Amino acid sequence: MKRLSALSILCFVLISCGCNSSPTLPNPTVTTTPSASLATPTPTSASSTNQFGVIISGQNIARPEIVSAAKDLGAGWVRLNLNLASSQDYTLFLASGMNVVLTISNQDPSNIVTTYGTLREWPNAGFPFKSETQYQQQIRTVLEPALPYLAQGQQVWVQAENEISDASVNPASSYWRGTDEQYLAQLQALYEEVKSVNASIPVVLTSFASETLDALSEQNDPRHEFVVQHVTTLLTQGQFDAVDLHFYGCVEDIAAKVKAVRERMPASKPFIWISTENGGPDSRCETTPPSWKQDLAQFEQEEARQVPLRLSACAENGGSICLWFSFIDLKNSGEVFSHLGLLDQDVMPPRKKPAYDAFQTFVAKQQ
Repeated sequence: MKRLSALSILCFVLISCGCNSSPTLPNPTVTTTPSASLATPTPTSASSTNQFGVIISGQNIARPEIVSAAKDLGAGWVRLNLNLASSQDYTLFLASGMNVVLTISNQDPSNIVTTYGTLREWPNAGFPFKSETQYQQQIRTVLEPALPYLAQGQQVWVQAENEISDASVNPASSYWRGTDEQYLAQLQALYEEVKSVNASIPVVLTSFASETLDALSEQNDPRHEFVVQHVTTLLTQGQFDAVDLHFYGCVEDIAAKVKAVRERMPASKPFIWISTENGGPDSRCETTPPSWKQDLAQFEQEEARQVPLRLSACAENGGSICLWFSFIDLKNSGEVFSHLGLLDQDVMPPRKKPAYDAFQTFVAKQQ
């Protein structure tokens, strides 16, 4: 039988379910450290390592073949979305030498508040917890396998939910079905538990969507006042170490988006930020060529051109971690987002798009 390449197998495992594999853990035995006994260190930057990487979305992605493919790409970091109702062995990425951002979403049917909808109605959303104790125990269970890797210098940053919006005032909120107040309570519970597991793990505030940052940075935007209130509430009342900024739209707007958040950070908090989603071209931007639907080849060339521009804009404006969206084309993500991957899985083995080579070349030059 002909042996499939890592990229060939990758195409299958992103679509289908397989058995889980576990890495061989390093030797050191590490005990948890209560936050009360240690001063929580302030994260500064991941730039001492390779700060560039990709977001890898999907179920059953913690597979050796996917880890190998991400390593071959040159990624120093990956972002993974973890659902508390199921588990993935993200330590495979740590064992390979990569660092990890874990975006944790509460979708455990036994521990969600459904005031603003159900999991059936909002399958991509996180929900407020009913039991803080149960939620915190699940966070501990997720993080404890990482402790031996942390002891050897690997990094894990933990994020509470993705792109939240207050569902009581935004009925279309896709990723959070609770209020800002409920989110702040959930963030506090996550922060306390993360620091009790290991005080060195940075906690990341939910991400600010690219369109949110557009409205924040443009005073003439009709959403400006609402967004300012939302962002300011989270920045001033939330307990966190870093914020996450998502960049689509125009490349040239990235600096202004960073500035808009920096200006609203409380003086008592250092402005440490990461970007776990950064991708283009975006046909909503006036300077971007037509959508991939009009000219796929031209679109892919523009995507490759934008890889170094976007990653550089992230790093040069102070981003501690800069991730491309996404590793694989996500064909069911709508017109804007479905062709921003570095790999096209419509063929076997998955095709390395021009942006794949652009990413590899850019990262190699930074080392």
